[in-house]
Amino acid sequence: MKITDFALIFIAIMLPFMMVLYINITFTIKAEEMELYYQNIIEAAVEDAAFEMKQIESEDKSIDYGYSGKENKKINVNAQVGVDSFFESMYETLGVRGNEVAESYFSLFVPAVAVIEYDGVRISQNETITAEDGTSSVQRVLRPKRYFTYTYSIVRNGMEYSLVPGGTTGEAISTHTVEFTLDEMIVHRGYDYVYNEEIVSEAFYVDDPNNNDNLVAGVATAEGKNQLKSEIISHLLDMKDSIIANVVASELSYSINANNFYAKQAGVTYSFSFPDTTEEDLYGMIDGVGMVAFVQGISVGNKYLNTKAYGMSTLNQATRYYFTAPGENSLVNMNLYHKDIQCPEYKYSKIDDMSPRYAYSRQEAATAVTTGTLNSEKQIFTGFYPCPICNP
Repeated sequence: MKITDFALIFIAIMLPFMMVLYINITFTIKAEEMELYYQNIIEAAVEDAAFEMKQIESEDKSIDYGYSGKENKKINVNAQVGVDSFFESMYETLGVRGNEVAESYFSLFVPAVAVIEYDGVRISQNETITAEDGTSSVQRVLRPKRYFTYTYSIVRNGMEYSLVPGGTTGEAISTHTVEFTLDEMIVHRGYDYVYNEEIVSEAFYVDDPNNNDNLVAGVATAEGKNQLKSEIISHLLDMKDSIIANVVASELSYSINANNFYAKQAGVTYSFSFPDTTEEDLYGMIDGVGMVAFVQGISVGNKYLNTKAYGMSTLNQATRYYFTAPGENSLVNMNLYHKDIQCPEYKYSKIDDMSPRYAYSRQEAATAVTTGTLNSEKQIFTGFYPCPICNP
């Protein structure tokens, strides 16, 4: 047999394997390109949403979320604005915005979006909504906030006092519930069994010696209080990040798993589940106020997309409150602060050399002292009020 015959036989045998290998490589490259494409879309949408929801604050004005402490994480946000912005950005990039059927179907591949707030997490997920006429449909729903909650008890053994993680025990002299935040501020409440009374709910920095005595409610001796308080403070600070990360992971896991029900109804065979996540990833998610989104189950080449993206706040993205002083064209005859520079009153009353031009919180804006030139005179301005037009 000639050598050319052997060559032809070799080619005939190897050609199918080479074709399969070529196809597999092609699919792999295509899958990587598609995965990168979707990853970029998701990351961009999350960044847009994280920025947008910090510019438009929620209506909860019971707490001043102005910056304080070292971490600068007290930022109030509008979670619904963030979620809406996330999906609008994705739908726009994918070219399906306005197509309700396509939007609804694609939403199934986003099993959970988490808005991480200063003091809790809210999850956007698919749920069945029943209308007044009895018809039902699957819609995105923003669930109530889940707070970063931890409980402990104080027990007494002779003259010794100790902390026990968890709720009430038979020997407890007091029980305590702590709601963590992204910095060292906590909300504390509980029950004192020595005096049989509720411990009043208070917010304070956990290591603030002027306000944190209730952490050791029920402890009789001053020496016992000081020692145990130090232990409790250290324990709470050690537990904070893991508690917050576990709450976020638990909420996300529940929503991702629940999405399987709605996906199967729509004919999606992919099984949604909370992906393996390292401790570093979890702590990265809770580094500040922001958003975390998971996208799964989209076919990309020879595999399925399973990715996440998160965007966090920065000081530059916080809401700014801009100052004005009344001039001859002003509609309101008061020193004001505004959250919207498109506000008509801001345009009429803006002072070009106002210094400082803005503040980062309502409290800071209300008490600010600024300077600027008005009516050709350098003046000092104090006492700023919220603009009645843009309503900061």
